[in-house]
Amino acid sequence: MTDLSTVATDYIDKNPLDKLMRVILIILILLTASHAHNVPSDPILSLLPKLESLAQKAMHKKNVPGMAVAVVSKGKIIYIKGFGVRAIGRPEPVTSKTLFQLGSISKAISSTLIAILNRAQEISLEHPIEPIPGATLRHILSHTTGMPSAGFNELIERGGSPLEAQKELQKTILEEEPGKKFAYHNVVYNLLTHVIEAQSGASFESVLQEKLLKPLGMTNTSSTWEAFILEENRVAIHVVRKIKGKNKKKGKFAKGVTQQAPYRKEYTNFPAAGGFSSNIHDMALFLGAVMGARPDIVSPQDLEEFTRPIIHTPDQWYRTTKHRDRITETQYGLGWRHMTFANHPVVFHGGMLRGFSTMLAFLPDQQVGIVILQNANSSLASQISMQFFDWVLGLPFKQWID
Repeated sequence: MTDLSTVATDYIDKNPLDKLMRVILIILILLTASHAHNVPSDPILSLLPKLESLAQKAMHKKNVPGMAVAVVSKGKIIYIKGFGVRAIGRPEPVTSKTLFQLGSISKAISSTLIAILNRAQEISLEHPIEPIPGATLRHILSHTTGMPSAGFNELIERGGSPLEAQKELQKTILEEEPGKKFAYHNVVYNLLTHVIEAQSGASFESVLQEKLLKPLGMTNTSSTWEAFILEENRVAIHVVRKIKGKNKKKGKFAKGVTQQAPYRKEYTNFPAAGGFSSNIHDMALFLGAVMGARPDIVSPQDLEEFTRPIIHTPDQWYRTTKHRDRITETQYGLGWRHMTFANHPVVFHGGMLRGFSTMLAFLPDQQVGIVILQNANSSLASQISMQFFDWVLGLPFKQWID
């Protein structure tokens, strides 16, 4: 290895300067070299080739036409890539700018907007919710209003309007007083849009753009149907159907067949709950912000409060039954899900409807997060995320992708 002080001295001998300047130049060269040698490389970088290989193989195995993946470490985007195609049978590739419908990740973005408005004293978490006696905005964000959820998703999916939904809420008897019971509720969650509009005198979309999306540079994210459908670079959505058959050697089997499906427009009538669209570039910016990289926009204190677990989530607990070797608690905060994963906290939210699936998750104590968007309905986005966290934490091998 070349001695840097010798290099500096040789250079100065060939380029005579006064004594003081020679000393200053030697010091600067040595300090620069010392800094370069002492900057640690991010160990997460070594996991990225393995993550990329896993994504490609898993897509093929699960018949997913297109996917986009981003990784954020210590506040920086260290990986971002599109895989596959936007629509089955077409050549157009998924890129970092391709739009996806987000589903329930919309809840986490809406929650972050509420945190900003609450910090600015433009809205209060204790704001009462008119259709639900005793409930506040805090109860909406944590799905603890006491309102039963049965039947309300069917109302959304048959094209029911927010006004119709509010009338149904007024006729429905509470199962429990607010704050006592978790019940995941898309219709109730969307009531926060009406609170924001009433308090601001502006549309939910305009407040969202002004207070959160534009400051973060999320120029291709929106809560409106028009922003998604008018963009040429958007994915189609697909369903993977199981086709049963027989094989002389293997006996009965079920093969996945991927088919394009109609878009899910109806959830854009309830945007805060599930109506957003975005691309992987914008979602990587958002992930960095909620991991603390943009304290000028999102207060770290607010992030800690909103992501803090409040109540146990039976739905997520049931879905993770076979993973008790990793997942030992599932909870919900204010617009964010939370789990205990191998004794580490994971903050996350996913989205899944017919035709697409999404996941945004991060390990706060490791300062590492991942976002996955895919244009087919499967649990692959969640499974890849958990496999990645296994690697980050150096855990024993576990097969996450079934």
